[in-house]
Amino acid sequence: MVFKLLLLLALPAAAAEPTALRHPFWGLTPSTGAIAAPFPGLVRGETLEYDIYWGAIQVGKSFLRIYESVEISSRPAWHIVSEARSGSFIANFYKVDDRNEAWMDAETLTSYGYYKKISEGSHFFNEWVVFDQKAGRYYGEKVNKKKQLSSFEGLLDRPVNDVLSAVYRLRAMTIEPGKTLEMDVNTKKNWRLNIKAGKREKIKTEFGKKQCILFEPKMGEDGLFVAKAGKRMLVWITDDELKLPMVLKAEIFIGSITAKLSRRYLEER
Repeated sequence: MVFKLLLLLALPAAAAEPTALRHPFWGLTPSTGAIAAPFPGLVRGETLEYDIYWGAIQVGKSFLRIYESVEISSRPAWHIVSEARSGSFIANFYKVDDRNEAWMDAETLTSYGYYKKISEGSHFFNEWVVFDQKAGRYYGEKVNKKKQLSSFEGLLDRPVNDVLSAVYRLRAMTIEPGKTLEMDVNTKKNWRLNIKAGKREKIKTEFGKKQCILFEPKMGEDGLFVAKAGKRMLVWITDDELKLPMVLKAEIFIGSITAKLSRRYLEER
């Protein structure tokens, strides 16, 4: 499910990103037709706004949104965008400028590919991946902090999720406390995401006070933040029909980052 958290502002258009790489799906034409959704929160324009904290210090805002719908291989798909930027004060010490995107099949909720740009302090990484299930392969490109470009590919024997689309697939599931589920995930290699459902808790944020279920995804070595082995991610999701991620908390190598839901709205496009 996420996770490596979403730290601060989603830009209006992927094409405006000043990065070395461009995802092949950025050229797809947005669709406007109605799409059946497995839960009410999965709708075009859904925007979740978060207050972001580094420890006890509020460092900015974050937005996680269903940016648009497109067609991939003649099937409807959701284009999901999350972006993080440090606020002006914290950027003096540790600048963050991250963007994550995913293209998720509207029916199966599995992924067609993802885009990632991670710029955190001195760390930089940029990559894109396409999952070609029909051909049984995945392929992509990556750029490291030295701006060195390389391509990669591998075999794909089943549908997979990327880390960002896994958040929405999890929201569509009904999971009772104490249960554990697994998801096939690919982040340049195939692996299993193990998610444990914990207890029900009342969680309060600026959005309100809601009954939630605690989830702990075992991220392995990759997520929405730069993950380190052994670091924990905790996510509280509302126990209702919207299944909103109310609070997301991730351990990072400089402490912990917490995102608290403050607002949900539908953005016109």
